[in-house]
Amino acid sequence: MDECLKLLQGANDEQRLVGLLLATKIVQGNDLHAVRRVFDAIGFPFLNRLLRTGTGQARASGADAVGQTDKGQQQAYLHLAISIISAFCRLPELAAMDENISKVSILVETLARKDDELAAGDCLECLLAIGSASDKGREALLQQKVLTTVVHRLSEAPPNANWTPLAVRLILFMFSTTGAAQEITECSQELATTVPIVARQLVVQQDASKFEALSLLHYFLASIYSTHIRLAIRNAYLSPDWHTNIRSGLGIIFNSRVGFEKRQLILEVTEALVEIVGEVWLLGPMVVPEDQKPVPLDRFFMLVVETVRIETSVLLNEVARKTFDSGGGETDQVAESAGKQQGLATYLALLEHIINVVVDQQDASGKLKESTMEIAVTALNDVVGLVLEFLEDAQENNITSGDLLLGTVRLVGRYLAETPLAHRNRVYKLLGFLLSVTREGQDGTLEAVPFMLPALSQITTELDGCRALVFCGGHKQIVRFVLVATESGGPESRLAIIDACDTLLNLLIKQKDGLGSALKVTDFLSALPSLANWAAHGKQVMECALAASLCTMVLGLTNENALAQYPGFGPAGLQAVFALILMNLERCQRAERLEEPAEEEDLWDITVSGWSQCMQRYPSFKNIIKASAWLQRFLGKRPMTATMEEVTTNPSLQMLLASIFAP
Repeated sequence: MDECLKLLQGANDEQRLVGLLLATKIVQGNDLHAVRRVFDAIGFPFLNRLLRTGTGQARASGADAVGQTDKGQQQAYLHLAISIISAFCRLPELAAMDENISKVSILVETLARKDDELAAGDCLECLLAIGSASDKGREALLQQKVLTTVVHRLSEAPPNANWTPLAVRLILFMFSTTGAAQEITECSQELATTVPIVARQLVVQQDASKFEALSLLHYFLASIYSTHIRLAIRNAYLSPDWHTNIRSGLGIIFNSRVGFEKRQLILEVTEALVEIVGEVWLLGPMVVPEDQKPVPLDRFFMLVVETVRIETSVLLNEVARKTFDSGGGETDQVAESAGKQQGLATYLALLEHIINVVVDQQDASGKLKESTMEIAVTALNDVVGLVLEFLEDAQENNITSGDLLLGTVRLVGRYLAETPLAHRNRVYKLLGFLLSVTREGQDGTLEAVPFMLPALSQITTELDGCRALVFCGGHKQIVRFVLVATESGGPESRLAIIDACDTLLNLLIKQKDGLGSALKVTDFLSALPSLANWAAHGKQVMECALAASLCTMVLGLTNENALAQYPGFGPAGLQAVFALILMNLERCQRAERLEEPAEEEDLWDITVSGWSQCMQRYPSFKNIIKASAWLQRFLGKRPMTATMEEVTTNPSLQMLLASIFAP
């Protein structure tokens, strides 16, 4: 060291150059005291001259140059200068000095050179240290658009570039820097091209660099910056192994002991990959380093299932304790942090994906073993049990709003859609509450209803399910939903409206089996006109048949004179319902003549049979039918003495005709 310091303080450039070459070996380790002694001995003047010589900025006369100025020697001087500066920057107080900050432009220019691999690592180390040491340094990085340069350089990096972890670290730093949002958006396309490189780091790195790659992937895929990057990923031609590497890297971390924050990052990246690639991604293999044993094909899926099960249980218990044991309050306000709320939202979304995977694997000859399926189903059932307990506590504390609460209802609805008898008694007691849950500040809306409808359409095939729904008044909320959705909902509401109609129809069919007077015609009337108009406008056979059968069952509970007494249900509404029913009567008769497929024969039969029983209570509809072109086509040119059997072989249509012509 002493000999090196003497040379650095020598009288000529040759001595200083030799001293610097020795210094590069001395400062390679973590001896920051040695770095400081080297800096004190050489300072910036000679380094600045060396840097100018290396970049070709020295005067043509050579008066300001160091040594020879041929191109090859210049590059060597540049590498030497940047190597020493990178060592100096390991000391934060040196990295924060204006002398080093002023070199950011040279460092960026050098880093941008694709043919200069040797200096890339030192440039990255310098830039990272300068940016981390002071606000002025961070501002310099932003002004020089360091992120854009690093991303471009990384996207063209050789597969095994030893400076890749440093590039990942610097990009990660820039993502966390205030003021970088605009530049991140501008270079989204190139950021997308680096995803395979960062994904590979997740697999090959075995130190802290692995977690830096994880954090950067989280920024790319599951942060406030991810929208543009994810879109670019979908449109980019990336190497096909990138999502396999992410799955493998995440699986390796799943197997290690990491803290809550890391587990949350892993699961959020997992959920993002499912959104981008599809749920089948969960079933792919893990590719591990060659020195490890082969991993079973379903290993990653099982790791996700088990981790989500545990994490959901922990966070639900924690949020419940803080919410309900503290005397109540909105769940979103009492959750310990926004991060944990986001974590639960991610876990709930992943649980839905797991349900979808299990269902798909059951419906087809899938990749999962039967034992794996059983474990997954058991885990799902356990988690839903915990979610129901959370909802029971919320009901007891009269808490009905919150995004987290609504997310739990959505999960319960999705699970029950596949296993409608699961947790039956608890679900029946909760039905009214489940349907009343809303987002924060949205009291009185019907946001939870669509989530529960697929399950309710199956639960109400049983009398006990019908009783539970009717006795809590849930059917009235479904009617309100039908009214709102058919009046103002878009195409995305179609399936929910169908499930709602199925549910209401189940109730009306089961009325005679034990519901008695619990169902009233006034519970349903408000939605009939808008439902009839919606179905007629859509002209879809199934929707029309379903809406017509529901309208028929409701009108069968009353008569035309009584309807006139109900406020809000005027002649126009009744005419819309009559028009829809007439359309379906015609379709039923056309199907009998084989003029169109008998796709909805069961629903048509409900409509035809219903009107054959209540036609006398609706004289205006009877007159409409008698004057309709449909009836004339139906009867054809048969003589008035023709029997019903000669007109149609359908017993229900025969009864309908008899009711039409009855005095």
